[in-house]
Amino acid sequence: MKQTQIVKRGLAGFTASVMAAGLLSGCSGQNGGGKLVKVAICVSGSTPAAIAMEQVFKPMVEEKTEGRYSVQLYSSGVLGSEKVTYDYTRNGIVEMCVVGTSMWSETPVMAIPDFPFIFRDVEHARRCYQGELGDYITEEVESEQPVELLGWFPNGARAFSSNKELCSLEDFAGQKLRMPNNPIHVRLAESLGANVVIMDMGEVFTSLEQGVVDGQDNPLSTVKSEGWFEVQDYIYNTNHIISSLELFAGEPFWDSIDEADRAIFEEAARATSDAAWDMYVDQLASDKQFMIDEGLIVTDLTEEDQAKMTEKIQPVYDYLDSQYDWADDVREMIAGIE
Repeated sequence: MKQTQIVKRGLAGFTASVMAAGLLSGCSGQNGGGKLVKVAICVSGSTPAAIAMEQVFKPMVEEKTEGRYSVQLYSSGVLGSEKVTYDYTRNGIVEMCVVGTSMWSETPVMAIPDFPFIFRDVEHARRCYQGELGDYITEEVESEQPVELLGWFPNGARAFSSNKELCSLEDFAGQKLRMPNNPIHVRLAESLGANVVIMDMGEVFTSLEQGVVDGQDNPLSTVKSEGWFEVQDYIYNTNHIISSLELFAGEPFWDSIDEADRAIFEEAARATSDAAWDMYVDQLASDKQFMIDEGLIVTDLTEEDQAKMTEKIQPVYDYLDSQYDWADDVREMIAGIE
């Protein structure tokens, strides 16, 4: 059964790459009377961001523009990785994309969503992204990159999972944890005493199953959608990073449409952001219960342990302050957002 799963995952990846080549070679002009707007979405079609794009953004744009645009959504990274589709969007190969913060190395403020424990909870994160913090990042991004940042979606509150006991801060010691290739995430895990293994998302299931790594950190929704709960026994529900997804329009596309249509796209993006956050908040409790029902041991991070964890990861904050002269001011800004 497990071998069959691995084969299926490999075939799915191969099929996706073939599909992407075909899709991108297609016409990006007219489609059924409307201008074709391809939107590359890096996350699964079952996530709140992708569902909101399907149920809110697409019909709202098509209806309010009276069919002048035909929005086609490609979820689950079928058109390529986050970095690839962000580049496609900047260069006009696709019109829009929904991606995470993969451009942080080019645009440093995009590292902010990966700062640990900067938000009080998910609702606070939403107010920050949709408000002052989002405006601050958007201004910086748009001044440096040929994109328009139209909306902020939830990418999830990250928790740790493992096939070894992971119920307290002491349990991190010596565990092999898969982390993304991001210095903030790597330093965080190392500060907790774990041994870091950097790998792509596509390798995680097999690596967990075969014991190449003991665990990883991601939102519970990702643990569910990727099937990792099948090869993990413990969840430490730390919510240490509440990350975001962003809806970008490429400048080549944005410059090709008039002000009235831009206003419609912006209105649709705001409505889609609200719908995605509403859905995500609603599913938090059910994702946790799903893990429990599947037999995983779920431990919530207490306030006392959060204070201890924040102290243990001080090297992360030291790194951020050394890299970004605005890091402390941003943390202050976020703390002041009600």
